[in-house]
Amino acid sequence: MKTNRNIGLTYILMVIVQMFICNYFHFSMYVTLSMLPAMVLCIPLSVNTSLAMVIAFATGLATDVFSDAVLGLNAMSLVPVALARKYIIRTFIGEETVEREESFSFRKNGLGKVSASIALCELIFFAIYIIMDGAGTRPVWFNISRLCASMAASYILSLIAIHMLSSED
Repeated sequence: MKTNRNIGLTYILMVIVQMFICNYFHFSMYVTLSMLPAMVLCIPLSVNTSLAMVIAFATGLATDVFSDAVLGLNAMSLVPVALARKYIIRTFIGEETVEREESFSFRKNGLGKVSASIALCELIFFAIYIIMDGAGTRPVWFNISRLCASMAASYILSLIAIHMLSSED
């Protein structure tokens, strides 16, 4: 049986879940949990890059406003992920997916390709997030260890987000 899902509603609900994660699930002040890069990666390919960047900015700003975060930090970190979204999909998933504006999923593309896409999106997001959060006051080794810990902690959360937002047709 085929069901018709509304990706917009699912996306908004996952933004609300991200707000709860930001407010109530602090494992450490040095580890950041975020599924926002994976959510931006799952914006349909029929949406052009400019609109995807606006959606990413609004998503990040809403998360910043309604959670315990520095205002604008998530928004500033998500916009480059939206800018690189089609290039990442083209590189890891394939050119034909972008040309046909298909959605991607674990079933079609496999865990390896989807994981590589998630990892690069998280790397872009957390690199900007951590550099701007520290504002040059923390040593490089600390920022690199925080980047690695945040990426490892957010990976499973991002896999769940991709599974929820991608279609399985």
